[in-house]
Formats: sequence, C-alpha cells, structure tokens
Amino acid sequence: MASDDGHRFTDEDVVNHMIFVLMAAHDTSTITATTMAYYMARHPRWQDNARKQSRALPSEIEYDALGRFTVLDAIMKESLRLNAPVPGLVREALQDTEIGGYFVPKGTMVSALGMASHYNPALWSDPETFDPDRFSAERGEDKSHKYAWMPFGGGVHKCIGLYFAQLEIKTIMHNLLLTHEWSLPADYQWTLNYTTLPVPKDRLPVRLRRVAG
Repeated sequence: MASDDGHRFTDEDVVNHMIFVLMAAHDTSTITATTMAYYMARHPRWQDNARKQSRALPSEIEYDALGRFTVLDAIMKESLRLNAPVPGLVREALQDTEIGGYFVPKGTMVSALGMASHYNPALWSDPETFDPDRFSAERGEDKSHKYAWMPFGGGVHKCIGLYFAQLEIKTIMHNLLLTHEWSLPADYQWTLNYTTLPVPKDRLPVRLRRVAG
C-alpha cells in the first residue's frame, strides 16, 4: 500500500490501520445496534412503533428512503446519548490554555467526555430516562447546545463516518424489525463493561422470536 505521495506503509502501519478500522467502523456500530435492541426490548412500545413504520415502508430500501425512518432515527439518537460507543475523546493541548478555570499546559493530553454532556440536566430533561421524543422538532433538546449531543465528537475532527454509520445501523435494525421481535427477562437491567468500549458484561440475554411478515 502507498500514499498519494508514493510513500509506502510499513507492515506495522497496515496492522495499526486495520486495528483502527475494526474499532472505529465495526465495534461502534455493533455497540449502537446492541444499545438500540436493549432499549427497544425494555420499552416495547417503541419497538412496536418502529416495526409499524418499517412495515409501512418498502422492505427493500434505498438511500433516499432512509430519512423516512423517523422512529428508528429517534431511538438511535437516544441510544447513542445514553450509551455513546466512544465515551471519551482524547486531544492534546497545542498551546497553554485554560479550561473551566484550570490551567492546561501545552502538550497535556485531555479527555473530553461526551457522556458528561449527555447526562447534564441543564441540557436534557430527566437525562437518565429513555425518551426518544426529546429529539422531536417540537422539543429539540439536542439543539440546546452545539455539544449537547456528541457521540461522534464535534468540530473539525467530528467522526468522518457519522452519516454512513447511521444509515448502516438503521438498515440493519429495519430488517431485524421486519422478521423478529425481542424481549428481555423481567426486571433485567444491563451492566456495562468499560474496559475498552461499553459492552454488556453478560452479553445481553435477549430473547428473539420470529414474527410473520
């Protein structure tokens, strides 16, 4: 492999790029889909609403139709708020600066935790509650601050795959809704493992049941 300037990647470069692609393009999408499945199982009304909308739309979907999946879109955004696949974004201070009254010397590594904004009661009403309606045009809680909702980061370094990832995940969940319904054991609440990225410690005991088309 070579860059546009003709510089070749070393074996180590190739390995490091593949590790990053697996984490950035695979794990984050599977975590998002898992989180959506969890909350739709805990809140079957939302699962039913999403399924009704999916059945009302063509089963073979094209790019231009994905914007019509408004229920799935709201569920996905709320799931990303409650469990951002990448909890923190590491940045290096390029010069001496001050953040919130604290001096940060040049070269300091700083972690910006999106979850701090996602659970901030000054930005979100009842932030611990699963409530996709908060993203509706009428409420628009995600518009309360430009960094209120930041599962893909923000600014010039915002995730380059944010649009593709959302389209991919909605496509997956749309097809799952058409063929299956799912539930969780009564009173089950998950516990997340944050050793790497937030995943269920018990692999999430979802019960799948095939439904008629």
